[in-house]
This record gives sequence, structure tokens and C-alpha cells, in this order.
Amino acid sequence: MITHSDLRGQIDSIRVGKINRKLIVYAPHKIPENRPLLISMHGAGQDANYQQSQAKYESIADTAKFIVVYPVGINKRWDISGTKDIEFIDAIIDQMYSRYKIDRSRIYLSGFSMGGMMTYYAATKIADKIAAFAPVGGYLMRGPNTASSRPIPIIHVHGTDDDVVPYDGSLVSVRAWAARNNCSSEEQITSPYPSEKENSCATKSYWGAGNEGVEVVLLTLKGKGHWHSTDANCVNSSEEIWNFVKRYSLASVKR
Repeated sequence: MITHSDLRGQIDSIRVGKINRKLIVYAPHKIPENRPLLISMHGAGQDANYQQSQAKYESIADTAKFIVVYPVGINKRWDISGTKDIEFIDAIIDQMYSRYKIDRSRIYLSGFSMGGMMTYYAATKIADKIAAFAPVGGYLMRGPNTASSRPIPIIHVHGTDDDVVPYDGSLVSVRAWAARNNCSSEEQITSPYPSEKENSCATKSYWGAGNEGVEVVLLTLKGKGHWHSTDANCVNSSEEIWNFVKRYSLASVKR
């Protein structure tokens, strides 16, 4: 049920079990069928409006023609050990297919902070439904879990001065996933990134194509804290995420 709409999207709800779950849906005007879906999950204590204001996917979606969904966690948190939010993601996918006839082989999941943790958790549960994953400033604090059903592409963005979710764990996580994907053991480093931007705070670490052609990327933001970067003098995280994930699709999916 759509409860409100404006230029920033529709405030919507989905019944999951016995609970009405909230989300914001942004669909470009007159979007055709068979387009991708990107789900962007907020951090703990935040909400979908805040995530939308920070990630700013709308202009990218208008150009590239994809749907963006910003879900709302129960009590502004995500279930990173159970099934409640895995079921929520499943329900989002089904509703977006019913409404927009999205391309179910091109569904992407991203999240900030605890939303990034949820992104990593989902990779171990529904890799058969999500083509690529993009955590920002978040990883599973108890250590990397790479028990996915298939190799998965990952781009992770993290600031070195993050005082909420320390940076060092991001490197542990992406290296574990690179090994699980059978990517090259030695990362290729581009610094600054992009190379033509001499004063960029970003460094790109890349682990080459592994099984099924998947890649792993870590964007390190030197001197930056716990945030979703849209800094013109560094990198725009949302643009980097989209440019990475859009290259991937699932060879086959369950309908």
C-alpha cells in the first residue's frame, strides 16, 4: 500500500508476517519494465529518510533507469543473525517485481553502518537473489562469514578515521571474501583514486576476477569518518557503488 508520494519517492508498506514494514520507493518517471533494483539500508538509530538524504541515489537512478528502495528497520535496527529482515528483503523484491516488473537477475543490496552489516549477512543467506553487494562503513563485527551459496561481487567503502565501526575490520572482511571467491591473492592498489584526481582522499584496492568472474573492491577514504561519502574532492560512494554493481547479473534466478 502506498501511503504518500512526492518527488523524493513513495512512503510504502509491506506486510511481512504479522508486521507492516515501512520503506521508501523511488522510481524514475515512466521507468520501463525489466530494469534493476537497488536496496539501500540505513544505519542503527537512523531511518530511511536519513539514508536517502545521505546516499542520494535519485539522480543516478534517473539517468540509469533503476528502482531504489530505502527500507526501515524494526526499532531502527537490522536482524543480522535471524530471518526477519531476510524475509523483508524477499518481500521487497517480490513487491517491486509485481509493481514494476523489475529484472530479478539485477538486484543489488547496499547499506551503511549496521545496514552494511546486514548487507554482509544477506550475502550468506540470499546470494541466489542478489547479484552484487555494497556495504559502506559496516561489516560483521564477530568476524567475516563467507558461507555464501556462490561467489559474490563486493564493493566496500570505509573511512580510515571511522570511530564507530573501525576501519581495520573492513580489510579483514574484503580479504576473506576475495579468498572465498578465489580472486587473486594480491590486491592491485590505485592511489589516489581516481588517478586523475591528485588530491583525492580515496584509495582503491582491487582483487581480480575470481570464480564466475566476480571481483572484490575496497575504497579506503583517508581521514574520513563514519559516513556515506558524496565528497566532490574524494569519491561519490553512490556513483562508485552503482558503477560497480551494474556490471553484474545472476545467470539464473528463482521466480
